[in-house]
Amino acid sequence: MATRLKTVEYCFPVLASLVNNTLTNLTQITIYLPEATKTFKNITLRLSMDDIITATGGSITTKTVNLRLGAASYTSIANANTLTHSGENLSLFWIQNFTSHFVSNWTGTSMTCDVQVQINQSTGTTLGMVNVCATLEITYEYDDTATTQIKTVYLPLNAPVGALATSKPGTANATIRALDTYLPEASKTYRRIYIVAQGNMCVAGATTDSTLALQIDTYTQFTSGNHEGALASDRWFRYVADCTSLGINTSVTHGFYIWGSVARYNHLQAYMVVTYEFNASTTTSVMNSLILPLEMMSPMGGTASTDAQLGEREIFIEEPGTITVRDSAVLLFWNQVGTLGGLNVRVNSASYVTYTDTAAALCGSNGLMFRAESAISLARGRNTVKINVYRTDTTDLGFNVGALIFLNYTSGKHTDGVGAHNHTVKWCLASHSTVAAAVLRDVASTGIAIPETNYYITAIGTLNEVMLNNTGTFAGYTALFERLSAEGGPQWIAAYCDISMNDPEVGLLVMVSQIKANFKRFPGDQDADRLALETNRRWRLVCGNSETVFHCLSVYFTYHTITFSVAGTVSGSAGGTVTLDLHRSTSGERVLQTTRAGNGAFSFTWYDDTENVYVSAREDATHVGRSEIGVGA
Repeated sequence: MATRLKTVEYCFPVLASLVNNTLTNLTQITIYLPEATKTFKNITLRLSMDDIITATGGSITTKTVNLRLGAASYTSIANANTLTHSGENLSLFWIQNFTSHFVSNWTGTSMTCDVQVQINQSTGTTLGMVNVCATLEITYEYDDTATTQIKTVYLPLNAPVGALATSKPGTANATIRALDTYLPEASKTYRRIYIVAQGNMCVAGATTDSTLALQIDTYTQFTSGNHEGALASDRWFRYVADCTSLGINTSVTHGFYIWGSVARYNHLQAYMVVTYEFNASTTTSVMNSLILPLEMMSPMGGTASTDAQLGEREIFIEEPGTITVRDSAVLLFWNQVGTLGGLNVRVNSASYVTYTDTAAALCGSNGLMFRAESAISLARGRNTVKINVYRTDTTDLGFNVGALIFLNYTSGKHTDGVGAHNHTVKWCLASHSTVAAAVLRDVASTGIAIPETNYYITAIGTLNEVMLNNTGTFAGYTALFERLSAEGGPQWIAAYCDISMNDPEVGLLVMVSQIKANFKRFPGDQDADRLALETNRRWRLVCGNSETVFHCLSVYFTYHTITFSVAGTVSGSAGGTVTLDLHRSTSGERVLQTTRAGNGAFSFTWYDDTENVYVSAREDATHVGRSEIGVGA
């Protein structure tokens, strides 16, 4: 069949506490990648943790992350550049790349994986970390003739639009689906199931410590380590609960409960990640689980719905059979400097939902989640998801607004296999590596490799994750990519560019862009202004107001390889070279071009069979023509 590309994800069980400046092992896991032939392209380890400083604030010097597969020697990445505190409690997010280790050491279809972490805080009272969470993104090429394959899906849960309850709710916050039937693939084996809860800890000046709790029905409860409140820090945090060994009955539904010991965990994002093997040969129905970046310009709109900011994302769906929307959500991110009043969000024509926010001194981004499956209607062909957001606040306007759309739908299986369907690939172009915090970071020439000859880019965008350093005021951010001399440059083009309004505090800022308009959607794309995604090029990351930050840049792209044919016959030629152009009928856009000598058959490989196209032909000034309007077949 074909060599294909995908990303699967694993998590490690949370490490409850980490003694300062002590190399500590996380619990070992086993990674299953059942396809016999694999080529590793991008392996990213994402760490998050919360400090327990009670006075002064904790600067961090060396940040060491080691990883090994099986009995191999550890690959160690140590960054000794200081992350300087701002007098606040810190939730540290640290991202490193271990692609070379996987390339050198992976064998077979499963291996154990060990991670070690050492964090050295050089200032503060009560040193150490809690809630050390690690997730691993594995992007690799594989042979899709394998009977047993593996995939990862993202299933949104629910959390209140205001603060979490301070004890376990009497009614579940969300329903966890019966995975055996909700995920339609055949002969499933679950390799990792975990829940991610993340958001801003809206302490609003309070100093009481707090914990976060999660539970599935009456299975073993997850309770976070103490979120230290002494420094009254509204910090962006993440907690990952590994549910793999709970013994969940996957044939029935379950209740999901989430609460906090103090009423300050406002409008969290909560979702379940499931990585499972399945029989690709006997599968007839497929869960297509996509993550689509979406960007809005600042500010977020207001002070009424008539002035809401709009973001929209076009999605082409080409899988066969009935298209059915499944649990989906929008994860929204933004920056602010104080409590944001009258925060309202909707998807498509759904009613606005009002979110209650109490954050006061922001140490990083803020965020929310909007459950969207009832607001989204999908069909084969072109679809659009729209998001509106506004605030009634006249002082805090909401900046750096972006979103990740978790879009799930089921379909029939294409004859070219599950790997031909729409799927999202995560590719980290710039991890934290060993570089220092800086205003500007140049990323060496790098590119993305898609192994298939024919493909259609459904969506592409960047995820910019920025760890602020010290007490500078974050005034804006720009992520640029290079147009090469051979492409009409040199020129720097903005993938992301926006102003900001944020407190001068250390923490993680999350910014999202969509850049499909900048890159060719398919091989042979005739839009001359678009650049080739697979060409190696430099990227440049720049922070405003001379603020130094630890930069991290990832590209999320979704593509499919489902193709159709647009074919016909040239007649009436004088025997010369005939140039043939394929056009979209509604807009006249020229999308593909080919040539042939004189009369005879021609064909185009196209990526849709729902919208009309036509072919124009030109040999010279008098020998011109065009086909009838029709669709690919």
